[in-house]
Amino acid sequence: MDHQVTRLGALVQARMGSTRLPGKALLPLPLGGPTSVLAQVLARAGRAATLHTTVVATSTLPADDVLATAAAALGVPVFRGDEADVLGRFQQAAAAHGLDVIVRLTGDNPALDPHYLDEAVGGHLAAGADYTLTTGLPLGTNLEIISRAALERAAAQARLPEEREHVTPYLRRHPEQFRLQTLPLTAPGAPASLRLTLDYPSDYALLHLLFTTLPAGFGLAEVGALLAAQPWLPHINHDNQQVRV
Repeated sequence: MDHQVTRLGALVQARMGSTRLPGKALLPLPLGGPTSVLAQVLARAGRAATLHTTVVATSTLPADDVLATAAAALGVPVFRGDEADVLGRFQQAAAAHGLDVIVRLTGDNPALDPHYLDEAVGGHLAAGADYTLTTGLPLGTNLEIISRAALERAAAQARLPEEREHVTPYLRRHPEQFRLQTLPLTAPGAPASLRLTLDYPSDYALLHLLFTTLPAGFGLAEVGALLAAQPWLPHINHDNQQVRV
């Protein structure tokens, strides 16, 4: 790192416009309950020991007003920026909240495990990395961590639309500029092939079962134990296709 880290925070990328599952960030999880998918993400991020703050980074579109209102009602700061320039939105949000290191989260990954978030942050800082990507955890629970200086450089230099519409492609495409790190992690019994993200109704069905069956605040260890007892559960959404960035 070029300077001593003073502030670490999560930026939660969220929007209401989803073609496959509209409004998914505010769906109740579990079904029929009072807590939204976004609220589950924020609660789990809030339990990470390494984070000083969590900020919802959404767009200025009127459709996303409801997201900003929901986050504010939970006492979580909100930053609103350009819908298409998500890289710029993240850079501006990090600057506005004085973040030195940014954990990128999304509003459709409610099975985030704070234990692995803390482990990933520790690995990022120990390596002095500009960008850390974890691998080996179930889809929807891996993590991306970015230094503020690298985010600033990427936002200043990225030109291609796909490098502006997403936060990290420019960094990953330029290893000559950035100190990139892949950090393998393992959650026993919860393989990387397991889908714990929310894109399709069947993803929602699996998450509902987890959030109604397991104790509140469950982690990937509890997921692994449940799958050992009920090995059919991953078949609920196994055939869903993930969009690659």
